[in-house]
Amino acid sequence: MIVINPPVITAKDRFSILSSTIEIDGAEERLWYKFPQKFQQYLVTENLDGFLVGLLFLGLRSGKDITLKAPVSARLLYTINHYLIPALVLANPKFHKINILASGVNNKDLNAGKVAGTGMSCGIDSFASYYDHNNEVDSFGISYFTFFNVGSHLDFGGVKAREIYQNRLRSVSEFAKKEGKEVISVDSNLSEILKMNFQQTHSLRSISCVLQLQKLFKNYYYSSAYRFDHFKLNAEDTSDSDIFNLQMLSTESTNLFASAAQFSRVERTLMVAEHPGTYDKLDVCTAPMLNGPYINCSICYKCLRTQLTLETGGKLHLYGNVFDIIKYKKYKDKYIGKLLLKKKKSPLDKEVIAFLKNEKIIFSLKAYYYAITSILNSPKKKIIISIKSLINNRPTLGK
Repeated sequence: MIVINPPVITAKDRFSILSSTIEIDGAEERLWYKFPQKFQQYLVTENLDGFLVGLLFLGLRSGKDITLKAPVSARLLYTINHYLIPALVLANPKFHKINILASGVNNKDLNAGKVAGTGMSCGIDSFASYYDHNNEVDSFGISYFTFFNVGSHLDFGGVKAREIYQNRLRSVSEFAKKEGKEVISVDSNLSEILKMNFQQTHSLRSISCVLQLQKLFKNYYYSSAYRFDHFKLNAEDTSDSDIFNLQMLSTESTNLFASAAQFSRVERTLMVAEHPGTYDKLDVCTAPMLNGPYINCSICYKCLRTQLTLETGGKLHLYGNVFDIIKYKKYKDKYIGKLLLKKKKSPLDKEVIAFLKNEKIIFSLKAYYYAITSILNSPKKKIIISIKSLINNRPTLGK
């Protein structure tokens, strides 16, 4: 049994800490979220929504029911019990169907701020969400950026994760200042308690922070990874089902949207490249450079995919301050070779290949060399499959 006790707020320095004592088979831990103190009036103590969502994967993994010693939003309790838990269990055979046992429900709309917010990481998706809402007004216009430390900086949290978090926060804050926005940064020990892979759990981790601020955010845009036409239940990545997940996590107080889902990643990248404010801030890297001359390592798969898209769209030269373009060009052909041969291509891989074909890009002989070398080094039974993949993904020859 997992027990979540009523939340309390304590002040420390310039921060307000919203926390709950949780009991796991009788052993106590304290789950906390730390906010800038000026937002204390918007923190939710009436409900345990944020704590429930943050710890839901812990219950699913262990098979332990979750008992709430304070109310929960009526809508959230209904959707989690009837739809979200069955879907997550269906997606992951290692999960167990559990029950959420609440001491009471709250049907009230707690929202007072009547504003919108979105996460800002300075990545392609977050930039796309922001620029796509530039013309929205009233409660749909973005008033605040958020930046959370709940696993995106390192899965299990800890000292190193907070170092990366603080480093990235400086960059996000600089961008926000230029845009006339304020950043609400939220630190938490959720990662240390969950000890789970971030990619498998990220949507709920991030939304747990948002639900602590339901009194502020009437609408919140969570950047989707994929376009509308990609949806599946996937144990490895909650991004595949965010259009569904976010609806199941909305409450009477806060509406959650999977934003920028009308655009492919290629379309988002080219849209972002139209905005000069991103040229010195774009951060897409899986191996962040804390002390190097560039924000991005320039050679991880995200860096390579983004640079290839920008180069094909004629925009890469604009990002010379955040990417080591010379290093990228050394790895580019090898990346293309691997991309062509991948048997299980992600939707984003397929988008890039389609974009290259549409632009009639002719791959270099070096790219084919890497592809063929990889084929020859494969087990015999994979050689035929690899050759077929290479043929099917060859570009249309053009100018």
